Amino acid sequence: MKLIPWRRNDEMATFRNEFDQLFDRFLTDEPINRLSSAITQRFAPPMNMAETDKHFTVMLEVPGMTEKDLNVQVKGRYLVVSGERKWEEERKGKEFWRVESQYGAFERSIELPDNARLEPDALVATCKKGVLEITIPKVEPTPVAKIPVKGG
Repeated sequence: MKLIPWRRNDEMATFRNEFDQLFDRFLTDEPINRLSSAITQRFAPPMNMAETDKHFTVMLEVPGMTEKDLNVQVKGRYLVVSGERKWEEERKGKEFWRVESQYGAFERSIELPDNARLEPDALVATCKKGVLEITIPKVEPTPVAKIPVKGG
């Protein structure tokens, strides 16, 4: 009697379905339809936060966006940055076969530390060369003072 390796049917069926879908997409999609996933996928720009003695700095990478495309708010203890990167339809004889740039609306929020100054007029936001930089000053710590206890 010859032994035959056993394979689970659901693994082979899953592999076959994925392969069939890939093959169908390759044969049936028009080049412009390949853009839809780049345009509709969730866009979330990378965010970095740094600290110095005097302030915090939040930096977001927003290539191709200007200050008109961005919105910066303070909501409670959170810094909320939102905006939208739009797809500029400029074909002029071009048909895109691959688009890796991300487009769409986004909203990022970060909880600010206790010693961050939260007044909106204290924050400074600048957008240069595709980087949004937000400077948040720190609150001066209150000095520790000894309170005398009086007797009754």
